[in-house]
Amino acid sequence: MKNKIISLIVTISLLTTNLLRADIPSPESEGGKEKKPIVLPSTPKLIPGEQDIGNAISPMKKGQIAPFTGLLLSPSATASIISDIQFKDQLIQIEVKKATSTMKSYHDHELEKIKIRNESDSQILSLRLQEQAKEINRLDLQLKEERESRPNPATWVSIGVVGGVILSTLTAAVIVSVVNNN
Repeated sequence: MKNKIISLIVTISLLTTNLLRADIPSPESEGGKEKKPIVLPSTPKLIPGEQDIGNAISPMKKGQIAPFTGLLLSPSATASIISDIQFKDQLIQIEVKKATSTMKSYHDHELEKIKIRNESDSQILSLRLQEQAKEINRLDLQLKEERESRPNPATWVSIGVVGGVILSTLTAAVIVSVVNNN
């Protein structure tokens, strides 16, 4: 039971450490298809007097004494850790693609809405301009007709002057004939 708990703790620490140290794929890499090296956690401190042998992989048999201080993983545990790391990499790539495509579709949708709104506003403004031009032409025609139907002011002034002279002359003649008759 202790061995299972210890192996579970070791597996979890390896997974979290590797996920924390994972590199984000660069835009130059082909869609994140570039293989990343697996980064193992730092090694524990050596026991005094123990010789450092560097990076080593040592298959062991049951009952054999370990040749160095470190973590002992069974082949299936190692395979499980590696497959989990690769699965997480693939999952991250899938999520990135999903988020990218979601945002692209959202932006495409927003762009399409703006284009449609722009076209409809343009058409509405064009129709308004046409209606205003028609109204201006109608008012110009009405003003022209009004000017043409107006009487000539010079004619009316001359009629008024002639009428005033005639009325004044008649008034004077009536006054003279009334004064002469009395």
